[in-house]
Amino acid sequence: MISKTIDIAKNDFSFENKYDFKHVKIKKSLEPGLEIFCIRSEIEQVIFNILKNASKAMYYYDKKHPVIFIETYAEDENAVLKITDNGPGMPDEVRKRIFEPFFTADETKEGTGLGLSVSYYIITENHGGTIRVNSEEGKGTEFIIHLPI
Repeated sequence: MISKTIDIAKNDFSFENKYDFKHVKIKKSLEPGLEIFCIRSEIEQVIFNILKNASKAMYYYDKKHPVIFIETYAEDENAVLKITDNGPGMPDEVRKRIFEPFFTADETKEGTGLGLSVSYYIITENHGGTIRVNSEEGKGTEFIIHLPI
């Protein structure tokens, strides 16, 4: 599921948006055999939204060597998915509002501000999981998703 979503993201180039996910290095550490009961297309949408936002942030802040690290592992009764980037990070006031509908940190105003709020709903309401974000300006961003196994 993760590899398929990465492939979709790599083909999401748009001349209007200028950024190109193909220039982002992806590193993965995926626990073999880790399976969850989920609505696959919805989880793919969540992963895609996070990857796209990370890619855009690194492009618009002129990150020379953009990297996204994707990690999965089991913890207690949950599957954990961490998506970390080495992008510009975000200030606290943005981080605190990142899951609000129609809120966007996209300074280009190309986005609707719905991607991460929909992602939050998918994880928490449709799958009974949790999603949180850690970020610090200049130090990148990390999304951590817990889904019941």
